Amino acid sequence: MARSSGPFTRKAVVDWALVGLVAFVMIGGGAAHLAAPQAFAPLVPPVLPATPVILGAGVVQFLIGLVALWPRTRAWGGLAFALLCAAYLPLHLWDYVRPDPVFAPPVATTLRVVVQGLFIWAGIVLWRRGRR
Repeated sequence: MARSSGPFTRKAVVDWALVGLVAFVMIGGGAAHLAAPQAFAPLVPPVLPATPVILGAGVVQFLIGLVALWPRTRAWGGLAFALLCAAYLPLHLWDYVRPDPVFAPPVATTLRVVVQGLFIWAGIVLWRRGRR
């Protein structure tokens, strides 16, 4: 069977799926943080000022989503997505040991950690593909 060429190659489809994932998660998450910051307050460690952290995270997420959509900056969007997801990972792991877990039972926390790992992987793949 001959290899396909054009806009529907396997690589092109995977690239667009990664871009769509990053853009959807970041723009949607950013909009949610900005629209309803109080919903995210339980996730912020008490040593940090919840509202500024949540609003700042929302702006950063929204910008990462936009950067991922633009072809010239897509690789940087993937890298930023991976780094932000890696930075959020300790907050997800915190649910295992905190006295008042946000996501209980431990199965929900485990799913969050696994999804976070997949997000990190997706961001790295988008970054690597975009550098070529």
